[in-house]
Amino acid sequence: MDNLRQRLRLWGGALHHQVDTAFSALTLETAEGYRQFLQAHAAALFSLEDCLAQQGVSQLLDDWPARQRSNALRADLQALNCEPAPALTITPRGGPGWCWGALYVLEGSRLGGKLLARRLQAAQPGAPMHYLDHAADQGLWPGFLQRLESQAHGCDERELQQGVEDAFGLFIRAASASAEAKL
Repeated sequence: MDNLRQRLRLWGGALHHQVDTAFSALTLETAEGYRQFLQAHAAALFSLEDCLAQQGVSQLLDDWPARQRSNALRADLQALNCEPAPALTITPRGGPGWCWGALYVLEGSRLGGKLLARRLQAAQPGAPMHYLDHAADQGLWPGFLQRLESQAHGCDERELQQGVEDAFGLFIRAASASAEAKL
């Protein structure tokens, strides 16, 4: 494979499918399903963004503050009068490569967010969607890919892959915890 994005996609393909499957149980068509969806995302996102910040992600992405979605997610949870689920723990296992791998998952989730925002809008037109629609018109994904390809090539590939696996794994754990809480 000739580019980093393709390798990251390959490493995360099966995990991405697991995330989609796990979150498909949390329907956006009902208010309760949407609350559970947001709570599960909060359990993963808050931890992952905090971890990346502690790892110095702002040195990799100077626009990191504009990319963070925790406040948008908190606003949606507050608008729905619900508390976030307890944040899960994540421990970085590497340096900049790990961060780039985790960022690939996090930034890539914006693409899915666009699709989910349309579904939510159709099912619940008045639902808050600051999180799903965060910075949708700012071109953050293409900008991220440019930086990834230009800045992450020298990173250890094992670290890159570990970052992808850890980030997807965190979201899988969050969705699983939410499904178990429903039982």
